[in-house]
Amino acid sequence: MGPHVLALLALATPVLAPGTAVERGRLVEGLRCQSDPTQTYTLYLPTVDAPQRPSPALIVLDPRGRSVLAAELFRETAEEYGWILLSSNDSRSDTPSGEPNFRALRALWPEAQGRYSADPKRTYLAGFSGTAKFAWAIARQAEGVAGVIASGAGWEPQHFDERFSVPSFGTAGDTDFNYTPMREVHARLREWGSPQRLEIFEGPHTWMPAALAREAIEWMELQAMKRGLRPRDEALVARLLRKDLARAAELEAAGQGLEAQRRYTAVAETFEGLASVENPRGEAARLEALPATRRLVEAERRWDEYEQSVWRLHREAFAELRTAEPPLRTALFTMRFRIGELQKHARADGYEGVVGRRLLQTLATNAGYYLSREFRQQGEHARAVVALSVATEARPEAPYLWYNLACARARTGSRGSALDALEKAVALGLANRELLASDEDLKSLRDEARFRALVGPPGGDESSPR
Repeated sequence: MGPHVLALLALATPVLAPGTAVERGRLVEGLRCQSDPTQTYTLYLPTVDAPQRPSPALIVLDPRGRSVLAAELFRETAEEYGWILLSSNDSRSDTPSGEPNFRALRALWPEAQGRYSADPKRTYLAGFSGTAKFAWAIARQAEGVAGVIASGAGWEPQHFDERFSVPSFGTAGDTDFNYTPMREVHARLREWGSPQRLEIFEGPHTWMPAALAREAIEWMELQAMKRGLRPRDEALVARLLRKDLARAAELEAAGQGLEAQRRYTAVAETFEGLASVENPRGEAARLEALPATRRLVEAERRWDEYEQSVWRLHREAFAELRTAEPPLRTALFTMRFRIGELQKHARADGYEGVVGRRLLQTLATNAGYYLSREFRQQGEHARAVVALSVATEARPEAPYLWYNLACARARTGSRGSALDALEKAVALGLANRELLASDEDLKSLRDEARFRALVGPPGGDESSPR
């Protein structure tokens, strides 16, 4: 067990004094942690008065420190169930040491239990992407985490051999590059018999929708009843069971038999020990036996195998791009990554289309973010150009990819093609003129009339594409 986790364990008995009064019923931004004033957060204190028991707390860790955006997903449900939200401004993803997240959590943990008197047995962690992975790691090593709400993430390989028993509610978009890793995590949790639920939504790599954030909190309430962390509430159990069953019936009525079958199975697992689950188990078995469901399962299996085979080819192509001798030909690598084939699949109906779109999203992320960043850090700008060109072929609608391609091309001295990419980025919605005017990667373009026309008067969107 590392020193960071030991430091977190030391916070099990909060020593902070209660804070000054904070308005209830709204998100309060920019609060400073008492134990570490460099750490700030957005707070939500519910107006629900529950004097019979202390409030649960949810510590939210967004991978870019977007505290309000992340807290807003949970706010409405936190109000209804009397949860306290503390959402960090300082959490981060893609940091090898994880230090920003350790520091944020060390500061927020005593805020929840000491400053706001949250239930010491019911502190939950929520994260997306790298911060979800961090939340699982903390829950794996430190006592006191009552549950993890994870969106779009996976485990490190060694963790699949280390039993995990903390309740975990996972979500992933169907075109998320972490869709398969999230399914693998929950398959292993199911093997272990650990409390878990996985819900898939339509979309790319992003936080779960607010509707699933509601389901996550409600699922944690049911888990707390099972574990004796809150009193049984038969009326709440009955209401949530009716809602869950109704959703499964809606899926079947909409012709989504496989999704309905999986929902009924999840309902049975969720309410086992709280209510009779004879009905959802029977419905799941009925749907599973249908020939149409079996055909869908088989088709999904075949397309999952196709996806894995494509990714083996992609890994080989990435390795080749790292070592190939110049000159590097973008067209050759576009063929190596089979982008045309993937685009054809992406236009198809059903799971074939989902797999095609997911492969394109994943390729664009790996080539256009991770690999291009690696090349830029190494000063390998020609390789970055190829990686980003592949990414824009995979996701031509993404302005940030065109912007980063413009920067890489400018670094190689290809001013004309850099301006072409920059104009494409602006046409697709990039409006941060101050970034264009100040980015050192674009320095060689500043005397170009086309560049000055793009920069125009100051103003516009201040968000960075990187």
